[in-house]
Formats: sequence, structure tokens, C-alpha cells
Amino acid sequence: MNFSLSTVLNTLVGSSLFAVIAVLLICRCATNRRIKLYTVFFLCAAAMLRLFLPFEFSFTHSFYIPNLWYGLHAFLNHHYAQISHIRIDYMHLLPILWFAGASVKLFFSFYSWKKTMRTIKSLPKSGNRTALQALNECNAAFQKPVPVRLLTSPDISGPLIVGVRTPVIIIPVLELTQSEWSFIFRHELSHYYRGHLLFRIFFELLTDLYFWNPLLYLLKKQFYRLLEFSADEEAVSPLSLLHRISYSECLLKVMKSRSKVPPAVHTYGISFGSSGFADRIKRIINTEPSPNASRINRAILAGTAILFLFSYMVILEPEYETPPSEAEDSFTMDASDSYYRPNGDGTYDVIHDGQFLFTTSCIFDEEIPIKEDKNP
Repeated sequence: MNFSLSTVLNTLVGSSLFAVIAVLLICRCATNRRIKLYTVFFLCAAAMLRLFLPFEFSFTHSFYIPNLWYGLHAFLNHHYAQISHIRIDYMHLLPILWFAGASVKLFFSFYSWKKTMRTIKSLPKSGNRTALQALNECNAAFQKPVPVRLLTSPDISGPLIVGVRTPVIIIPVLELTQSEWSFIFRHELSHYYRGHLLFRIFFELLTDLYFWNPLLYLLKKQFYRLLEFSADEEAVSPLSLLHRISYSECLLKVMKSRSKVPPAVHTYGISFGSSGFADRIKRIINTEPSPNASRINRAILAGTAILFLFSYMVILEPEYETPPSEAEDSFTMDASDSYYRPNGDGTYDVIHDGQFLFTTSCIFDEEIPIKEDKNP
């Protein structure tokens, strides 16, 4: 396995391409149920795996393109930062900054998580018997149900579920019927039993590690939206159209309560009344099967697998400029009589025996030094 700057750049481009495809699929196909959760997750997994494995292998073939990554190779490899008497190349400085930024993000996420856990431990058990009865009935309908605690808090804006091993549902002060509580708990428990809370933690950690990539934040937001679609679909699948309308009305009632009470408790849970209300209602009311959904998802999965393998089989490399043939025939450049003179715009003047030869944007011989002309 090889690791180089070109490999890193190709990895970033490849993973970003997977992220863009996933975001476009969610935006264009999620509302009409043509795209499935497992398909988008496969795309996300391909993007993440490509980020975590930025290597070249023996079967990787390089294609050389002139002026690729214009000036970036030369800038990172031959420019440096001066800290006191220590000179640090930018190529070595970037991983240090990346590690420092990710460490800070992970620290604050861990602090937020601990604060959330302390807040949950301080919450009282819910005394709402109607809600408790609805929760027990909904939980018993799932295969291999686990005990679920029901807590209450006046500081949250909507019901939410927290916890990977020991689930906890927190409800605000709401006056709902038992059927409305059943709608809410069926939705929240679907998040738990389908592993959506693990997806949420995974994306939080991922955006902490790759805090500099805005595409991941966009992908995380859209993926959370798809999780809500998936939980709604699980909750309403056995319901008639009339009950689906009642489910939508319950969602609207919770959304109205969200505008009255600010979300004072920060959690890593998933709330019933989250955003995307209009699209969720469309999916809930629409009972017609999506045409060719299976074929579309199989085609996307196959295309993703091919694109993932292709990203390791082909790597794009910059093609370095070479000196003109006339210069090659008349002399040989070396560090004793030649140097590169930076122009400040990513290009270099090639100086040989004190004479200007030509201007280049790439360093084709790294043994020849880069320096400014000496002051007279």
C-alpha cells in the first residue's frame, strides 16, 4: 500500500462524490419512497470507508494530467511555516491542525454527551398512566422487546428517545389520547429497534473527525431526515388511510407544541416532531406503492459498488512539466548551478547559471533548491 498527497486528494474527491450522490438521492427520491434507507446507508458507508482508507494498492493505475491540482503540490511540499527557529512544511502542518481540530470537536461532543446523561438521570418518571399503558402495548408488539423507561420534562419541545443499550423515552407535558401516544411511541421505538440511534452517534463522530468537510454536515442533515421517513413508514405500515390521517394530525399537534417550548435539553436522541413536516405528511398519506423501487435501489447499489472499486483502481496524478528540449540538449541542471525562483502566484522561474530559462508551475526535480535571488 502507498500513501501520498495525490492519494489523499483523490480520496477526498471520491468520498465527496459519494456524499453528493447520497444527498441528491434523498432530496429527489425520498419523498416518493423510491429510495430506501439501506441504499443511502450503503452510499454513506462507501464514502466513509473511502475516507478512512486513503491508500494506493498494487492494482492501482495512475493517470497523469497536466496542471492537475495546480500549484497545490508545490505549495504543500516546498513551502513552510516558521515558528521561532523551527521550520515546518505545510505538508506536515496540515495533519497536526486536523488532529487538533478533531480532538477539540470530540472533547466538546463528549462533554455535551456527559451533560445530557446527567440531565436525563435527574428527570422524574412519568406519572401519565395513559402514556405508560400506550408505551407498554407498543413495546410488546416488537420482537424481543427490551425494558423502556418513560421520563418527563417540561423543558423539551417534543417526545424523544435516547439510549443505545437502555432506551429512555422523554415526553413533555402534553394532553394526548392513548391512540395519539401510541402513534408517538410506535415511531420512537422504531428508531430504537432499527438502530437509528447508532446511525446518529456514528454521524456525530464522523463530522467531529472530518469537521472541515461541509458536505458531511449536509449529508448528516439529510440522513437524519431519511431516518424520520423510515420511522414513520414503520409506524404507519399496518394502519388504514383514516388512521394515517390521525397520525398526521398527531404529528401536527406535536409540531405546534414545539413552537411554544424551546428545546432547552440538548440530547443525542431523536425527536418525534422533528423537521421535514410537509414531506413526512406526503409519505404518510401516500399508500400507493412506488413503481420500480426495487430495480432503482438495486441499480444504485450496483453502481455504488462499481464506483467504489473504480476509485481504488484509478488515481489521478499531476503531470510535471519538463524543461524545453533545447535546454536538455545543451546542459544538465543540478543543485550546484540552478534553482527555482518563486513568483508568489504558484509558478517558478527556472534560473541556470544566473540566467532565466523559462517559467513552470511544477517542480520537476526536487533536488534543485527553491530560493530568492540574492540582494545585490
